[in-house]
Amino acid sequence: HINITITIQASFKFQTTALIDSGAQMNCIQEGLIPTKYFEKTKQKLSTTNGENLRVKFKVTDAHICNEGICIKQSFILVKDLDIGIILGQPFLEIIKPFKVKTEGMTTKIFQQKKSICF
Repeated sequence: HINITITIQASFKFQTTALIDSGAQMNCIQEGLIPTKYFEKTKQKLSTTNGENLRVKFKVTDAHICNEGICIKQSFILVKDLDIGIILGQPFLEIIKPFKVKTEGMTTKIFQQKKSICF
């Protein structure tokens, strides 16, 4: 888990804890955490590892994930009945790779600078 601030369209901001999941094909936000004016309808589908379909109707395309002064633009799908508020999946990991994982966090090189993402 990492502490992050999510900013959407520079007018909505909240701090939360996110789970980083390399097995998640998409970045996910629990439906209800984001005001409706910031999301749009989607036809994307998502299922759990055991094949159960998740209820997905909306997406957020203009979100910035910030941690320790680093902000990365990402898209999210909104998932109804998601047990975890925020999941940062493969799209997030693709942006920060290559990275190293240690007990205290992850290190990566973004914008030609070595950065740490603290757990």
